[in-house]
Amino acid sequence: MHSMPIRTMQFGIDADEVKKDHLRNYVEYGISMTFPHLEPYLIRAMRVAIKDISDEKLAQDAKQFCGQEAQHYKQHAKLNDMIREISPKNSGLQEIEEQMAADYKRFLATKPLKFNLAYAEGFEAATSAMALTYLHNGVFDIENPTEFQRLFAWHLTEELEHRTVTFDVYDHLYGDYFYRLFVGIYAQWHFFRYVDRFAKLIKDNDPQPQGQRVTFVQELMIKCAWYGRVLRTYLPWYNPKNLKIPKSHNRHSREFSEQALDEREA
Repeated sequence: MHSMPIRTMQFGIDADEVKKDHLRNYVEYGISMTFPHLEPYLIRAMRVAIKDISDEKLAQDAKQFCGQEAQHYKQHAKLNDMIREISPKNSGLQEIEEQMAADYKRFLATKPLKFNLAYAEGFEAATSAMALTYLHNGVFDIENPTEFQRLFAWHLTEELEHRTVTFDVYDHLYGDYFYRLFVGIYAQWHFFRYVDRFAKLIKDNDPQPQGQRVTFVQELMIKCAWYGRVLRTYLPWYNPKNLKIPKSHNRHSREFSEQALDEREA
């Protein structure tokens, strides 16, 4: 089986649990809201790029990347339906979603492929840094995780599996470090600005606001560790294949393969 298998997963997330979750993390809800718009954009850009890739293995990797990303946004779309039901006022999420979707439609229609691939790599660099931070902080090793937590652990596990693809495709076709750097930074600003907007609206409209999952100090430590890893992706010698991945990641990959309804190549 390919090192980044396309897993069809099933998560028994309960709508009432999402609505009443006393461990609610609004940022994760905000992140989830972006995926049905971001990930189809990444897939469309990658499918255009595949036509120009001369390396057979890299082309196959790109297809696997698309397959994993397609599974991600389908699962998050189900969760997002439940997030919208937390409050009637969350109907305001639709306006933000429409703006985000319009941005990605415009990028595909008016920006060169080089821009869209550099944007994709900027996003993937940030999420790989996030996945490593969570992995090192034991977030994947929660005892008796909720289905919501399993969804995010699976998603981030696969983010590390396909962490090299957008970088390698961009490097194969262009290899322009400074362009990748500046567009990547823009991509991170653009994406996380939408995350903040989604998270703020969900939090402000929560009919039963609850305490944070982690303390302020814990949250600060996690954010600093993540920011440090993101900053290292800006260095000229950065290459995601050189990231040190903890051995526990292989265990999580195997576990999700065992739990998958189906596992295939593209």
